Amino acid sequence: MIINQPLILLFALIVTLPAQAEVIWVDADGDSHFIESESDNNPASIENRITPAQPNRANSKNQLAPKVDLYVTSWCPYCKKAIAFMHKNNIAFHEYDIEQDLDAAARKESLDPGYSGIPLAVINGTIIRGFSEAKYQKALVKKSN
Repeated sequence: MIINQPLILLFALIVTLPAQAEVIWVDADGDSHFIESESDNNPASIENRITPAQPNRANSKNQLAPKVDLYVTSWCPYCKKAIAFMHKNNIAFHEYDIEQDLDAAARKESLDPGYSGIPLAVINGTIIRGFSEAKYQKALVKKSN
């Protein structure tokens, strides 16, 4: 059997080149942000990424910003609405993709056992299933009072 080495090399390059860049996140404008290697921006991991919608505006009482964690997937339309809501309201939040991060999936399960839906939001300690602007706003105000 004759092995065509240039053909094997070409195949290896075709298979490995698309895997060189990794999507890190998509911002509110729909722009994808990539890194080429571990050394670029050196993010610890996507589960530890804080999405910088814009810095939280502190009110005149200098209260702390709300603590917000979102457990999402990349394909979920309600997850996208939850993320857009946070961006629109200038709320910084931690975003955990439960399909890319098994630890985040386990945390989500421990926060709300038996709930398989998404998104799952934890806002100032309040667990909210799915996306609801009214529930999100109520939980965000909870810490302010």
